[in-house]
Amino acid sequence: MYSSGLTLLTGASGLLGRQLVRTLRSGRPDRDLVVLVRRPEQAAEFARAGVAAVIGDVAEDRLGLSDDDYARLANSVMSIIHAAADVRFDAPLEESMAVNFGGVRHMLDLARDCRKLEKFAHVSTVYVNGYRQGTFTEEPTPRGQRFVNYYQQCKFEAEGLVLEAMRQIPASIYRLSLVIADSPDGRVSQYNYFHHLLRVLPGSPLPMVPGDPQVVVDLVTNDWVAAALAHLVDHRFTPGAIRHLCTGPERSLRLGDAIERVCRVVETHPSRRAEGRVRIPKLVSIGEYNRFLTGCQDQTVRALAEAIGHHVRLLGIRQSHLNTLTAEDLAGTGIESADPALYLENTVRFCLDTDWGRRTAVADANVYA
Repeated sequence: MYSSGLTLLTGASGLLGRQLVRTLRSGRPDRDLVVLVRRPEQAAEFARAGVAAVIGDVAEDRLGLSDDDYARLANSVMSIIHAAADVRFDAPLEESMAVNFGGVRHMLDLARDCRKLEKFAHVSTVYVNGYRQGTFTEEPTPRGQRFVNYYQQCKFEAEGLVLEAMRQIPASIYRLSLVIADSPDGRVSQYNYFHHLLRVLPGSPLPMVPGDPQVVVDLVTNDWVAAALAHLVDHRFTPGAIRHLCTGPERSLRLGDAIERVCRVVETHPSRRAEGRVRIPKLVSIGEYNRFLTGCQDQTVRALAEAIGHHVRLLGIRQSHLNTLTAEDLAGTGIESADPALYLENTVRFCLDTDWGRRTAVADANVYA
């Protein structure tokens, strides 16, 4: 039987979710926490760590739970942090919708049934603006934009569900920017599209990629996101609020600077030093890139371009995301992100040291600080 002050976390087996479990428990050791997981072995893993788990699936009606498990949650849950998501940029629409839209709908259904609910925190992404360019505040995103991939589209549609549900339940939205490392030392435990680009673009046969040297590259680390999110939910929760968990345009790198730093690390790394200067494809507009793809006859180049197409177009979109309200809520807490230039370089170095996870990094061989 659960206590009457239960916190329910979804996505606990993912990158952010695992860090959130640690952060939530360390912040309040007496917290009554239960995680929703899909497989028995995941439940057993959390049980060994002293965390209660219930087996279900956000993509299913009533979360795929038995009537008894569903009733116990509805009678006990006071706070919900919904972090489960399919973060694949190249996922088919049906699969992305099932988790990133349907999962939110099912979690909101549970939230409406929770008699004691005080907080529903929905984890989203700053990239719900799709191809739209400009500076974006911590407010609802209007309709009418095109999307780079189905992930963006589904997360945008899911925010619409949460915004509508705010009339009935105490809900808020937390948009994340690009998580590139576990912490400022650059260590990576889960690789995403950003790391894929780091691997394929230096020395790539592609003659060009979409890119604007002045594009804001907003990068964050997982430990900071988890600490900030836990604090905002526990201490600064405001029903109806939207917060951006990002570095913000003032401290973020520009694409041109980021590329220079990546190249410098690659060129001086022991595994690549003998290869000399790194060639990066020419940065062009998205329109020019699309025209190049239309006329490209080289099958090798075309296959690579199509493989990374869901990722690389983001480099050509001028977007920046303000985090003014988030910064105000975190003021005086000591929860501050490190220098993004530092953890970008450390992340590139870690990826090279481990060959993108294929081998273990040599402890203390490099100083990630």
